Amino acid sequence: MSEIRAICFDAFGTLLEIVDKRRPFGQLMNERGTDHRAVDVLTRPLSLREVAKELAIVIGEARLQELELDLDAERASIQLRPGMAVFWAALRRADLRIGVCSNLAQPYAEPLLAILPGIPDALVLSFEVGFIKPQPEIFHCVREELGLRAEQILFIGDTPEADILGPRAVGMHAMTIDAFEAAVNGCEERRISAEEVQSPEIHQLLERVRECVYS
Repeated sequence: MSEIRAICFDAFGTLLEIVDKRRPFGQLMNERGTDHRAVDVLTRPLSLREVAKELAIVIGEARLQELELDLDAERASIQLRPGMAVFWAALRRADLRIGVCSNLAQPYAEPLLAILPGIPDALVLSFEVGFIKPQPEIFHCVREELGLRAEQILFIGDTPEADILGPRAVGMHAMTIDAFEAAVNGCEERRISAEEVQSPEIHQLLERVRECVYS
């Protein structure tokens, strides 16, 4: 049995929340029925305007400016998920490494970094590495940046395919953010299934984190 030595979080929907959701990139990709996939946006360091140019999405300047205002509004509304600063500090007291791995368009990187509770030991963003979750390559980047074996990492996120099945496919542990919060906080009304906490390693880690949260 290998001890879990790091937790890697998904970003949005896990560590952070966008309060004013407007999906400017999604709106752009849907303009005039374009069939381009999100991977075109998430695996290259492109601004909203650059995406329109690179993918030859022809829209008027006024519409493009509307989408840029939507993007500004989303970026300004980014908040830390309630309780995450406490968890982050507890992980540090538990001497655990912390990673952040996100499918992310480039304009969201700056506000993400500005609002994190601390500096992560690994930061793997899709637009920088050229891969998106659940591709195995992006999880290998996480492992390499943390300097650990896959089985020593617990991945936490909110999307089953990207954040649970993807990490497990490369040998990481994984659980949802809701299950993690409930387990650490000891929420009796939220029963944690065997599928969510599926190993002795996770049980030991959660107990360790719980002690640091309430110490």
